[in-house]
Amino acid sequence: MSITEFVRKTISEMNGFDKDHKEGIQEIIGMALEVYQLKSYEEVEETSSGKIRYLYIDSMMEENMLSKIVEVSTEGDPDWTIESVYDSRVIREY
Repeated sequence: MSITEFVRKTISEMNGFDKDHKEGIQEIIGMALEVYQLKSYEEVEETSSGKIRYLYIDSMMEENMLSKIVEVSTEGDPDWTIESVYDSRVIREY
């Protein structure tokens, strides 16, 4: 399944997906990490003000793939990048 097919299928199965809210995009990325068995991963920190998500990226190839997921899920909106989806909490381990 291509990335575009995966994102469209996932969005159609989600209840009330809004491309303007980062939580839905983060959910799609989390699913992609599992489905495509990527080495990149998310960590969630519970704080008094809510959950803080961190994305650890394993390789440039995986970063390109995750960037494509953001692009497709936001319909190409240039305001959305991996950095904006995770509020700059992206750690590159390559």
